[in-house]
Amino acid sequence: MHRPLPQAGKLAVGLAFALWGSPLLVAPAFAQSAESKDAVSLDAVMVTGSRLIRTDLDAPSPTTMVTREDIQASGSATIETVLNEFPQLAAGNTSSVNNGGGSGVLTANLRGLGANRTLTLVNGRRFMPANSDGVVDLATIPDALIENVEIVTGGASAVYGSDAIAGAVNFIMRRNFSGIEAAYTHGQTSEGDGAFDKYDITLGGNFADDRGNAVVSISRTDRDPVLQGARDFSKVPLDTVDGKLVPGGSGSIPGTRIGLSGSQLGSLVGVNLTPAGDCSAMTGIRFGENGTPLPYCNPQDAYNYADLNYLQRPLERTQVTALANYKINDAVEAYAELYYSDSANRYQQAPDSFTPVTPGAGSSTLLVPNFANNPVLLPAVRQFFADNAHIFDPDGDGTASIIGAGRRADELGPRYYTYDRTSRNLVGGLRGDFEMGGDHWWRWDAFVQEQHTRTDTTQNNMINQARLAQALNATVDGAGNLVCVNQASGCVPASIFGLGSISAGSAAFLTPQRAHTETFDRTVVGASLSGSLFDLPAGSVAMAFGAEYRKDEYAFQPSPMDVAGEYGAVSQTPMSGDYSVRELFTEFRVPLLSGARFAQSLAIEGAARYSDYSTIGGVNTWKIGLEWAPTDWMRFRSAYNVAIRAPSLNELYSPQSRGFTAGVDPCTASANPSAAQQQLCIQQGVPAADLPNFSQGSVGFERTTGGNPNLSEEKSNTFTVGAVFNIPQVQGLNFAVDYFQVEVEDAITSLSANQMLADCFSQLDPNSTTCRAIIRLPNGQIDDVRSTLQNVGKLKARGLDFQTDYRFSVPWGIGGNDGNVSLTLLTSWLFERSMQVLSNQPELDCAGYMGGGCGGGTGAIMIPDFKLNLTAGYKSGPLSVRVQSRMIDSFNLRPGLTAAVNKAPRVWYFDSNATFDFNEHVQFFAGIDNLFDKQPPILGTGLAGDANTDVGVYDVLGRRYNAGIRVKF
Repeated sequence: MHRPLPQAGKLAVGLAFALWGSPLLVAPAFAQSAESKDAVSLDAVMVTGSRLIRTDLDAPSPTTMVTREDIQASGSATIETVLNEFPQLAAGNTSSVNNGGGSGVLTANLRGLGANRTLTLVNGRRFMPANSDGVVDLATIPDALIENVEIVTGGASAVYGSDAIAGAVNFIMRRNFSGIEAAYTHGQTSEGDGAFDKYDITLGGNFADDRGNAVVSISRTDRDPVLQGARDFSKVPLDTVDGKLVPGGSGSIPGTRIGLSGSQLGSLVGVNLTPAGDCSAMTGIRFGENGTPLPYCNPQDAYNYADLNYLQRPLERTQVTALANYKINDAVEAYAELYYSDSANRYQQAPDSFTPVTPGAGSSTLLVPNFANNPVLLPAVRQFFADNAHIFDPDGDGTASIIGAGRRADELGPRYYTYDRTSRNLVGGLRGDFEMGGDHWWRWDAFVQEQHTRTDTTQNNMINQARLAQALNATVDGAGNLVCVNQASGCVPASIFGLGSISAGSAAFLTPQRAHTETFDRTVVGASLSGSLFDLPAGSVAMAFGAEYRKDEYAFQPSPMDVAGEYGAVSQTPMSGDYSVRELFTEFRVPLLSGARFAQSLAIEGAARYSDYSTIGGVNTWKIGLEWAPTDWMRFRSAYNVAIRAPSLNELYSPQSRGFTAGVDPCTASANPSAAQQQLCIQQGVPAADLPNFSQGSVGFERTTGGNPNLSEEKSNTFTVGAVFNIPQVQGLNFAVDYFQVEVEDAITSLSANQMLADCFSQLDPNSTTCRAIIRLPNGQIDDVRSTLQNVGKLKARGLDFQTDYRFSVPWGIGGNDGNVSLTLLTSWLFERSMQVLSNQPELDCAGYMGGGCGGGTGAIMIPDFKLNLTAGYKSGPLSVRVQSRMIDSFNLRPGLTAAVNKAPRVWYFDSNATFDFNEHVQFFAGIDNLFDKQPPILGTGLAGDANTDVGVYDVLGRRYNAGIRVKF
C-alpha cells in the first residue's frame, strides 16, 4: 500500500536535528578564492563530495562530469550505456546481461569494486533501492530531467555514509524549468533488431509571482530484444576440447542424459555403445526416439542452449517525475520531489534445463517407482532399467535411483522470467539561509524521504520437481486409462525419458506459473547546516554538520510451491529483514595561505561521521584532505579516507539457495590436471579409471549460496593524490591527473565456484575449506559447490586517471558564425584490481586478466586494466557534430591456466552523432554507435559464459542507429 507524502510539520528543523545521528563527512576541496569572504546566498553551490558552501565549481575530489548534452547526444534508451563508456567505470549490470543480470537492475560499478560499493545519488540524496542489496536501478532515474552527472572517484563515505567506498555517482536534476520540451527517439541495430522508441515530455513554469516553480516530466520507453542466435559469435556455445574451441553446449539434453562412470558404462547391458559419429568422450547414455538408449558423447551430443538467450533484454518503462520549490519568504524555501517508475524487463533462456530430482531423496537423485512395469515409461526405457538394475536398483526394491541426470524440456518452449518493478520516491523538505554576522552566511536543509519499490516476478515453463515425481508414478485405471497414482492438482502422467516424451497435457501440469513478490521500503530523515565560522587572513573557515536517520525494510515472498519445496534444491524460501542507522556528521575546511609566494592557496579539509547501526553497532569514518595551488594555473590535491560498508539486507538475511553456474572442472582432461591434482580428484570421488581422460558432463555445475546475519562491516582505506593544471600560453587547454589506491578489508564474499575450485586445486588439501565445499556424485561429476557469505575477502584497486580537454575557436563556420572545437581525452589505468579470499593464498589480480576467477560470465564481468575515451566536437550556429572513439585494452589469460584463447585483443569502437537546430524551437538529432560494426572477441564459454564473449565489457549488438526530434517552447 502506498504511503502518503509526509506532512510539512515532519520537516521542522528542530525535529530533524533531534535525530540521533551520523558523523559528518567531508571530501577534499579546492581552495576558495578571496571572494569566499563575501556573503553567500542561496545561489552559492555545493559540489558532489562535500557539504560545504562554495562560491566556485571546483570539485574537492577527483570528479568527472557528464553533461545533459552528452546524455542527449548518446541516443540511448537507458543511461547505463552512457556511464559505462567512461574509463573510471568497469562494466556493471547492463541491458545485455541475460540470466546473470537477475531482475535487470542496471548499475554503476566504479573501479570494478562492485555496484554495492558505488553509491548512487539524485540531488545529493540516496535514491530508491531496487533489490535487497539496496542497489539503485539506473533505469528508474529520469534522464530527461538530468542537468548533469558528477562521478566522484576519490571515495565519499565520510560525506554520504555507507556504500561509497569506490565513490559516488550523483545525478543532478534541472531546476526552475519553464516551458515545454518534448522529444522522440527511435533506434535499432544494423541487423534490423533491438529497436526502441522513447518519448519524453517535460512541462514547467513559475507560479505565485515567480516565488515558486514546478515541473512535471513523463517518459515512455519500449525496447525490443536481441537474441544470441541473431549474431554469429553467440549462436552456438563454444567449449574447449583439446585446446581448441569447438561447438558444444549443455549436458542437459532433450530425451534425458544419465551420466555414468567408465566402469558403469562397461557394465551396461542391452545398449549399443558404438557412436554413430565422432565421439570425443563418452560420459553416459541418452534416450532417443521411442526411448531407445544411446551413448552420450561430449560435446557432440551436447545441447545448443545459446540461440534463444538474449543479447539485449526487452524493456517497457513509464516514468513520471514532479519537482517543485516555493519561497515561503526570502530566507525559507519549501521543496518537494516525486519520482515514479513502472518498468517491465525480462530475460529468456533455452527450454528448462534441470537435474531431475525427487524432493526428499538424496542429492541430485530422481526416484522412478515400479520401473519394470510403470506404464508411463516407454517399453525401451523399462527394459533398459530392468537390464541394468545392478546400477539403478542395487537394493532390489523396484524403485530406480537416477543420479545426476540432465533433461532439457524442449517440449515446453523457452523459459522466460518477467520482472515488473514499480518504484516511488517522495521527498519533502525546507531549506534556507541566514546571516550570523560579519557576512558569515549559513545554509540549512531539513528533509524527509519515503521510498518504496515492489518487484513482481513470474517464471514460466519451469519444471516443478514435485509434480514431476508425482507424474512419473502412474498406473492404468479400470477403464484402461493411464492415470497418476496420486491425482491431486489435476496430475497428468509424464515421462522424461525419450525425445518428445512430455505431452502438451503433461507440460501444462508440470509447469505452473511461478510467481514471487519482493518489496523494499526506506525512510530517511535528515538535516544539515553549513556556512562560514570566522575569517582568517587566507579566507573564511567553512563548517558543516548534521544528522540523519535511515531505516531499510525488505521482504521477499516466493510462490506457495517454492515454500512447499516443490522445486527441489532450487526452491526459494521467504526472506525478510530490516535495519536502521542513526548518524552524526561534521565537515570543515581551513584556508592556511592565500596569495603567498608559491602558495596561491593552501587549505586543509576534514570530515568525520559516526554511524550507529542496529545490526553491526557503532562505526566511525573520517577523511582528511590537503589542497595546494602554487600558482593560479596549477593545483595539487590529496586525500585519505577511512570508510565502511555495512552489510546489506540481502547479505544478512538471504536464505540459502542453489543454482547453476558456468565453469570448468579442474579434473577434466581439457584442464590438463597434474598428477597431484588427479590424486585430489580421486580423493574427492572421481573414479580413478576415468583419469586422466575424465570429461565434464555439462558446461557448469550447481552452487549453493546464502546470507549470514553475523556479518560485520567492510572497512576501507582510500588514498588519492593528483593535480589539475593548465598551460597559460594555450588558452582553453586543461589537464587533470590523479593516482588512487583503495584497499578493502573484511570484504563480504562467498567466492565464486570457479574461485573455490582454483583455490582448492592450488592448495591440494582435501580438508581445506574450499575443497570440502566441493561435492561430487558417484560418477565423479560435480554436484554442488557450497559457500555462504563471510567477511573473508580483501579487495584492492589502484591506478591512475588522466584527463585533458581543449576548447578553441576556428574561423570556418556556418552562416557567418565562428566554429567552436572541443577535444576531450579520458583515460584510466588500473594497475591492480585484486581480491584475496583466503589469508594464506596470494591475491588474485583481475585487472586485464581473464580466467581462473576473473570474469567467466553469468554476471561475473572481466575488468579492463586500461580504458580510453577520446571525443572531438564541432559546433557552429545550428549544427553540432561529435565523433567519439572508445578503447578497451587487451586481456591476457591468467598465468598457469590452459585455454583455447590466450589473449583477447584490444578493441576500438567509434561513434558519431549530430544535432541541427531547425529554428529556436525544433531540433533534429541522429547518431551511429559502433560505426564500423566491430564484433566482440570470441573467448568461448569457459572464459566468458553463454555468449562466448563478455557481454558486459564488449559491444555485442554491433552497429546501431538512432534519430529523433526535440521540440521546445
